[in-house]
Amino acid sequence: MATTDKLIICVSPTGNFHGKEANPNIPLQPDEIAEEVYRSWNEGAAIAHIHARDGNGVPTNDPDVFREIDRRIREKKCPIIIQHSTAPGRQPGVTVDDGPRSIEANPEMASLNMGPSSAVFGGREFIRPWTRGFIEKWARVMGEKNIKPEMEVYNNSQMEEVIILIGKGVLKKPYWMSFVMDMHRTAQESVRFSPKHLMHYLDFLPQDSMFTTLAIGAAELPATTLSTLLGGHLRVGFEDNIYYKRGELAKSNAQLVARAARIGRDLGRDPALPDEAREMLNIPKPGLD
Repeated sequence: MATTDKLIICVSPTGNFHGKEANPNIPLQPDEIAEEVYRSWNEGAAIAHIHARDGNGVPTNDPDVFREIDRRIREKKCPIIIQHSTAPGRQPGVTVDDGPRSIEANPEMASLNMGPSSAVFGGREFIRPWTRGFIEKWARVMGEKNIKPEMEVYNNSQMEEVIILIGKGVLKKPYWMSFVMDMHRTAQESVRFSPKHLMHYLDFLPQDSMFTTLAIGAAELPATTLSTLLGGHLRVGFEDNIYYKRGELAKSNAQLVARAARIGRDLGRDPALPDEAREMLNIPKPGLD
């Protein structure tokens, strides 16, 4: 495992499921998302994990919407690393193959789920056949486009998929994976957070790899703090958690980032600047005005 003194903080300002009915501060449209990303960068975020919504607030994979979000972020002179989600949107007729349309907008990073998913939300079941062939196909496409995959691992068996991709020479060092925890209530393949479970993942980490941790709801704070202590990195934001503490809705994504940055500093790990994170992850520096 590659360890670093600096802490890479990712913010995910909005997701594919809950909206303003859950927390009125959740951003949905490009201008709102860009503003939340900008504020989060000012508090210490180095990566922004982007989901997009159409004009009606429905999750979409339309690359033009992603381009608009990215453009608005850069208009603010915000140098944060832009990472696009490849999760399918929720518009009628959308399939798993629609998810990677977001990489047509040429982000610096993109998510790559490491196994099939069955998620339940609002009484509906969403089946996502992220098969081994699908994963390899899009890992190769990302490599050709010089997009760094963020490999999302939901359980131990998906670590084997990471190792298989490495063995096929599909990935570039350092290998970057996200441990997704405590999503078990809605995602059938996900595991609950426990300190032992997170530490167990480290036994499987391939050489030349780095990891970050995200967890849902109340598990976010202990999971990300432990990840920091273990030499990993972290993700916070409204996609994962809409509360600052029990019974108190978070005012912004920046509020969650600021707490993560403060804890990191207290533990001796200053937040990485975007260009520092690029160097750590071997991501070429983009031409920014």
